[in-house]
Amino acid sequence: MKRFKYQTQVTLTPPHDGGPQAELPGPTCRMVIRARHRETRVTKMFSALVSSSDAEPVVSSSTITATMIVLGDDAGDYLAPGERFVLWRGGDLGSGVVTRRIFV
Repeated sequence: MKRFKYQTQVTLTPPHDGGPQAELPGPTCRMVIRARHRETRVTKMFSALVSSSDAEPVVSSSTITATMIVLGDDAGDYLAPGERFVLWRGGDLGSGVVTRRIFV
């Protein structure tokens, strides 16, 4: 299985109960990425390791910069710079856009 590494901008979904500001479950956590194929528009889920490079979101918003390592032989067909995705962990945690692919 191939690994793809991306830098992203993620907007966290605010809690429905008006509780504290949304945040990732930890500085590094396993999550599911839901993305749509840019040509066929088919949706697929990928396992990912998400790391936040921001200590906390910007005060006026819940947007953070995150690095994702995504597993999947065809993840590159679904995630490319400019493509949108959803972070999912038992429910939608946020949505984001790929800003660049990191080659290692």
